[in-house]
Amino acid sequence: MKNSEKTTVFTIGLSLATIIAMFLVQIKAQGKVDILCSYLDPIIVDILAFSAGLFLVIDGIHRIWEHKDARLKNQITRSIRVALGCAILTLHIMQFIHK
Repeated sequence: MKNSEKTTVFTIGLSLATIIAMFLVQIKAQGKVDILCSYLDPIIVDILAFSAGLFLVIDGIHRIWEHKDARLKNQITRSIRVALGCAILTLHIMQFIHK
């Protein structure tokens, strides 16, 4: 398997695991909180956070593509950047839907 394929598989797997984990955490937390404080924030907070998450995902993917022949060891921080962006997107999409 080529370096670019290893990095792609790792990034997708890590991102999906992060999305599922954030979804489950958010669903579980919603049931335990009586006052949904984060849902009272202005919509601009979700928009800005969504933008930051989108930036992390796009920048991470761009950097991975830019260095596609690099070993997975050198790409791991870029994959983590994509996964963190996915986590931010997941949480704020769920909060936006609830509003």
